[in-house]
Amino acid sequence: MKSLKKISIYGVLGTSSLLLAACGGTGDDAEAPTNADGNIIMTVGQQTAGNPKFPAGDSYSDNAYRRVIQEELGVELESLFEAEGEDYNLQVSLAITSGEIPDMMVVGREEVEELYDNGMIADLTEVFEEHASDHIKEMYATYDNMQLEAATFDGQLMAIPGTSDDFGPNLVWIRQDYLDILDIELDPDGNRAITLEELEETAQAFLDNDPGETGNPRGLAFPHWLTSGNHGGSGYTATAIFNAFGSFPGNWLIDENGTVYNGNTTEETKEALEYINGLYEKGLLDQQFGTRTYDEINAMMVNGELGIVPGPWHMSDWGLLQAQATHAEGKFVPYAIENASGDGRVNAISRPSVGGYVVVREGFQHPEKVIEMINLIFDDIPNSDDMETEFPELYEYSQLQVDGTARPFNIVLFNSLTEIDTAVLASKAADGEINIEDIDDFNTRNNAELIRRYKDDPENAEPVEWAMYASRYLAVNGVMNTLREDNLLDETTPPTIVETISAEERNGAQIGTLTETTFINFVTGEESLDNFDNYVEEWNSQGGEAILEERQKIIDEREE
Repeated sequence: MKSLKKISIYGVLGTSSLLLAACGGTGDDAEAPTNADGNIIMTVGQQTAGNPKFPAGDSYSDNAYRRVIQEELGVELESLFEAEGEDYNLQVSLAITSGEIPDMMVVGREEVEELYDNGMIADLTEVFEEHASDHIKEMYATYDNMQLEAATFDGQLMAIPGTSDDFGPNLVWIRQDYLDILDIELDPDGNRAITLEELEETAQAFLDNDPGETGNPRGLAFPHWLTSGNHGGSGYTATAIFNAFGSFPGNWLIDENGTVYNGNTTEETKEALEYINGLYEKGLLDQQFGTRTYDEINAMMVNGELGIVPGPWHMSDWGLLQAQATHAEGKFVPYAIENASGDGRVNAISRPSVGGYVVVREGFQHPEKVIEMINLIFDDIPNSDDMETEFPELYEYSQLQVDGTARPFNIVLFNSLTEIDTAVLASKAADGEINIEDIDDFNTRNNAELIRRYKDDPENAEPVEWAMYASRYLAVNGVMNTLREDNLLDETTPPTIVETISAEERNGAQIGTLTETTFINFVTGEESLDNFDNYVEEWNSQGGEAILEERQKIIDEREE
């Protein structure tokens, strides 16, 4: 193994169970250990979630995925470490620093590069080509193999990448029962989008009339980071409002002249901030903006104080599900937000990207087993003709909506824009336009069944049935696909840059803090928006300009 070239650690070296375990082999040529039944023992770094919804008796260390992998592939998985969120990132950093990584784990691209530079991960080029199924390869092909290219260093495939389709538009979810109580009719033209004026009027009505009878109604509430650079992380943020002004904060974009710029620094962003400052001055925006935490906003939504919640299409699957489970009548309905220009169109970001990288320890004797797991989980199981019979425990997981972190690697693989295609198909089946039994893909077939159950008996439906109905039937099929079919969507596609940006490593956090703090001051009026140009100058001088130059060089070199 090479000497460690650029060890980085994202936190203080504290107590950790990570260093107490071996990593599946004592040297690069050591044979993988086996259990008493002759199964290969493979160690993993396991990402976890706070509420995985396991059935009784199951856990991350003992669950249906691990049992079916052992039965089908002869591999016993053991957790070298288990952690959630930033704690997982810390465990990964500790493992890299110690030089003792698990046989398999999911990391970001920066960690892939670091592991590759230090000879710590296996070249998967040949095993992927030989063992990956045609179905898996075809999934990557729908993205023009950009994920595989992102995982390739010097012509070698050094990780198995997940897929991610970051597509919009961002939505705003509104409690239908509150609208009914106040006799508010939204979207009279039926284009699945509302105007900023309608949003503001609805927030005012909720604030004035307290339809939830909570005694503490809210109009709108945003966390202090205000916006998200990606669709999936946009829950509770003002991203949809910024997008309505043609502003895309946090995104690195290219103008018509081929010049790279950042969405934080545009005139459209200034306009959006002026609008949100107006909401704050009118009292429609939570007056504790800037100090209000994500958990506090979530609690306000759950207890009924907050009847308007911005977020992505799948927000009903996690956040809003809590409110529906607590208050059966608390069903949110999604809408897009029309452009501030008043032309009835909707702005969105569309950006295929990578959803994590599965790496294999250099020296692990059976890297093909990782590819076989990929085939099993993302091909054999979902494409089973009779999953209930072939994989009964995983069928039960699908009914319980067990979190995807139950898999030994927290990535997903799907075709480009597959969420739209499968949601439309499931919705048609739930409406009886096609037979549910005729759908080949199990997940789509299961989604259709859950939607149908909700539509047949909404009063007695389970919360997970409502969540599927709301996300796939209302949000994806009803809003996102309808906007596409009606040609009302204007999508902006940022350039894909997977290379490490050294200037961003040096200065990204600094300009991020500057932006967050300054935007809070702009919204609350602590600082006049007349100073927006000064903010842009400071943003550039603190590192933004250097990042732009580095990104511009990459883009220009591609054109040569």
